[in-house]
Amino acid sequence: MGFFNSIFSKTNLTQQDRATIWSLFGGFHSINSVKRNDASLITKGYQSNLEVYSVVRKIVETAKNGRWVVEKKQSDGSYEEIEDTSIHELFENPNLSKGYVWEDIQEMIIIYLLVNGNSYIVGNEAMQMNLDFSSSVKVTEIDVLPPNYVDIKTNSNFFLPEIKYNFTLSGSNKEFTKDKLEHITLFRPAFDSVQDSVKGLSPVQVASMVVQASNDKWEADANILQNRGITGLISDKSNRPMTADEAEKVQSKFNSDIGGAGKFGQIKVTNKDLSFINMAMSSADLQIIEKDISYLRAICNVFGVSSSLFNDPDNKTYNNQKEAEKSLYTNVVIPISKKMSDHLTRFIAYNHFPDKSVRIRQDFSRVEPLQQDKQMEAVKDKVLMEAVNIVMNMPISQDAKRELLREQFDFSEELLNVLITNNEINL
Repeated sequence: MGFFNSIFSKTNLTQQDRATIWSLFGGFHSINSVKRNDASLITKGYQSNLEVYSVVRKIVETAKNGRWVVEKKQSDGSYEEIEDTSIHELFENPNLSKGYVWEDIQEMIIIYLLVNGNSYIVGNEAMQMNLDFSSSVKVTEIDVLPPNYVDIKTNSNFFLPEIKYNFTLSGSNKEFTKDKLEHITLFRPAFDSVQDSVKGLSPVQVASMVVQASNDKWEADANILQNRGITGLISDKSNRPMTADEAEKVQSKFNSDIGGAGKFGQIKVTNKDLSFINMAMSSADLQIIEKDISYLRAICNVFGVSSSLFNDPDNKTYNNQKEAEKSLYTNVVIPISKKMSDHLTRFIAYNHFPDKSVRIRQDFSRVEPLQQDKQMEAVKDKVLMEAVNIVMNMPISQDAKRELLREQFDFSEELLNVLITNNEINL
């Protein structure tokens, strides 16, 4: 830093001089502009970043393929789907005042969770009437709060934190306690206070340097196209100097004539003794404008998504594509859905069914990329049953059959007893 210290230590530099020099070196600020601040995570990390937006949208749209079901716990511990409940009515009209459908609610929850690390769900009836969910009043509408307008406050007790959520947006100002708001987070292991410990960690924050570099790359591309529109000009070769007024007029005309992507590749001609001056992009310019796929790959990695789903030329074969689609479900969409389902079950299902006998979840069993696994399992089951059937029909004693089945298939004693006693296959 000696070079920069020597520059800024000059006593004859004015404040304007220092600001100008600082701006010439880029201010050394852009790398941190996507940071923990909730607003920047959304505005610069999602709304202004092509790669993050594309990856998050892919996850959201894929997640919508799962069918939301309501299931009731049976006496044997299993769950069976039920229909026509008050929860289904909520699914049909989750927020009449804003006209949301259930997919809108799901989309907001996932986007806020992935971009900010936090999603906040509130029940409108409880919010408007100041009712506690422990009462008999059912949650009939829900809303999702924008996390950049939610401020979390806690006490200093790590084991028994008293959490309050302050929501402030324009004229809306509301405080929620934990029993009136469902907070979904992505775990953040590093924190400096109890208050920070309850906040989630955004994948965008983890990849903030890559996200900012990606933003800078696209900005540089735009600037190159805007400011390097034409490749050259034809100019007067004479040595007659221009007056200050002439130079200003020429400069103004020059700026208006050469700027803009619409003039890309053109040559400006004047009406004098002429020579050509090259203004084409340098090799350094061309390297900047090349779309570096490494940014996309890094952002895909932090979200757990394969870059082959986004036209990565070095990672795009038919088999890769099929595996990537399957991986998107198993590694990203289904885990997020499971987290979301657990919270919705606690917030909505337990409110509508206080005995906690009902749950809400997404069913992905019918989505095409996962059908291959089911087919393989069916084939394996068929092969296993045929192998067991061969053993069961062998002209050997029951003890020999038992021993053979135990050694070959690692069956439990309970299953062996059923097979040997009933002399039938019941897998």
